[in-house]
Amino acid sequence: MDVRVVQMVTKTIGSLALAYPYLKQLGVAPLIDDVTTSGKERDVTTGTVVEVLVLNRLSLKPTPISKIDAWAHEQVIEEIYGVPAAAFNDDRIGRALDDISPHLTAAWVKLVLAAAERYHLDLRQLHSDVTRVSFAGDYDVPPGDTPPLAITHGYTGHQDPTRKQVTVSLSVSADGAIPAWYEVADGNAADCRAYLAHLKAIQELLHLDDPLIVGDSKLITRPNILGFCRANARFVGPTSLTPSDRQMLQRLWDGGEAWQRLDLPTEGAPANPGRYWGLETTETIADPDQGTSYVLQRFFIQSLDDRRAARHQRAKDLAKAHRELGTIRHRLRLPSCRQRSLVERKVATAIAKVAPYLTVSIDEAPPGLALSWRLNRHALAEEARFDGIYALLTNDTAIDASLYRVFHAYKGQPKVEGRFRALKALPVQIRPLWLHQPKRLASLIFVVMVALLVFALIEREARRVVKESNTPFVGIRPDRRDHLPVTTAVLLDAFSSLTLVKQRIQVGGEIHDLIVPTTLHRVQIAILDRLGLTKPDDYLHAVSTPHPL
Repeated sequence: MDVRVVQMVTKTIGSLALAYPYLKQLGVAPLIDDVTTSGKERDVTTGTVVEVLVLNRLSLKPTPISKIDAWAHEQVIEEIYGVPAAAFNDDRIGRALDDISPHLTAAWVKLVLAAAERYHLDLRQLHSDVTRVSFAGDYDVPPGDTPPLAITHGYTGHQDPTRKQVTVSLSVSADGAIPAWYEVADGNAADCRAYLAHLKAIQELLHLDDPLIVGDSKLITRPNILGFCRANARFVGPTSLTPSDRQMLQRLWDGGEAWQRLDLPTEGAPANPGRYWGLETTETIADPDQGTSYVLQRFFIQSLDDRRAARHQRAKDLAKAHRELGTIRHRLRLPSCRQRSLVERKVATAIAKVAPYLTVSIDEAPPGLALSWRLNRHALAEEARFDGIYALLTNDTAIDASLYRVFHAYKGQPKVEGRFRALKALPVQIRPLWLHQPKRLASLIFVVMVALLVFALIEREARRVVKESNTPFVGIRPDRRDHLPVTTAVLLDAFSSLTLVKQRIQVGGEIHDLIVPTTLHRVQIAILDRLGLTKPDDYLHAVSTPHPL
C-alpha cells in the first residue's frame, strides 16, 4: 500500500509540560470562570484565555497581545484546549481582561486559598515589600474616564526619576516564597501605606487572624506600628540607629548586658558561627486615640560582615579625602586658588563623607592661604563602636518570641526580593505589557501574578522533594552543578527541546492526520515523576484522524 507524507508540522511543547499540570491542579480556568459574571458563554471562556496568557508568560517568550494567536499556533495550545489558535486574537483577549477586571480580588483570593489547601502552604509568616514597574509611551486618560490606577512619575530611588511607573506591593510566604497578596497602586504611591492595606486584606480575605508580617524600614512608621497593634497582628522591621538608640545601647553596655551570638544555618551547610550578635530591650508606644499603650521589643543586631565593610569603606573615604586635601594645599601656591570661598567649597566637597572625623583649618599665610587638617580620633573611635549595628523592632512579645526567632524571621526578607527579581526577568517578566488601554493594566498584571504564583509553586515543590529525599535533580545543570539549589527557571529550561509532530499522510485513498508527542528524555521523565505531574502523553494523545481523499 502506498504511504506518502503530505505535510508535517512541528509544534513546541517546551515549558508548558511543567507549567500546564500546575494550572490544572490549581483549577485556574474553572476558578476564574466561576467568579466572573461574563465570558463563560463564549466559545473560549475567560478562564481559558487567562490560562493561555499565563502559559505564554512562562514560555520564555512573552508575546504582545496582538500576536498571542500566532504564538498559540506555534505551540500546542490548539491540541490541549481543542480550540483554534485564531480564537486567541487580541479582541478576545481584550474582552477577557475586561471580564475579569471587576473580579480580580475575588479570583486572587480563591487562587491563593486553593494553592494553600492543595500544597499545604503555611501562610502565617509573610514577607512584604514594594517595587516599581516602569512604562514607556503615552497613557493619556480619555475625558470622563477614571482609571483604577495612574501610570505616572514617582519616587524611584537610584533609578531614572523621569520615568512613568506603577507601584506593586507584594507579600510572600516564608514557606516557599509563595505570593499570598499583592496590590497595584499609582506610580507615586508611598511605600509605607502598603503594609496596613496588605494586613487588612490578609486578615479579612485570607482569614489569617494573627499573621507575622516582616518588612523593610518603610514598615516602621508610627501609623503602621499602631495599626498592627490595634489589629492584633505582629510585625518585624529594621531601623537604622538614631541618637536615642545609641544612648539606649550605651546604657545596656554600661549595665553589663552582653551580646548573644546568633548563628544562622544556611541551607545545605552548617551554621557560620559568630557572624551576628544581638541585644534585646523593651519599650512602649502610646496610643492616645485608644487610651492605651503597647509593649514593643527592640533587638540590636551587630553584623560582623557589615562592621568590616563599614570600616573598610570609611578607611577608603578617609584616604581619598587626604589625597584631595593634599591636592588642594598644593594648588594654594597658584594665584587663582587664593580666594577663601573657593577653597572652602573645594574642602567641603573633599571631606563630605568624612567631615565628622577631620578638623580642617584654612589660615591666612602670605602670600595666600594655608591648609591644615588633623584626624579626630575620638569621634572616629566613637563612630566605630556602632559599626554594623542596626535595630529590629517588633510587637511580638510572646514567650517564644526570642531574639533568635525574631532575627531568623527577619533574615528571610530576601524571599520577597527574590520574587521581585523573578517578576522583572524571564520567564515571568512583568514588562513590557503591550497595552493600548491603560484600564486593562490591572487585569494583565493579575495574569502576570498568577504566572508568578505558578513559578513559585514549582520551585517550592521541587525544593521540598529534594529536601525530603536528600537527592538533587540530576542532569538539569551543566558541569555537574546539580548540587546548587534547584530553581524554576532551570526546570523550565529542561523542557525547552520538547516538541509535538503533526503529520498529514496519504494511505491509499485516505488522508490521515497524526499527532505524536516526542519521547521524553530521562531528565524530563525524572522531573515530572518526582513532582508527581501528568506527562504530556496523557493530555496530548497520539491521534490518527482519517479523512477521505
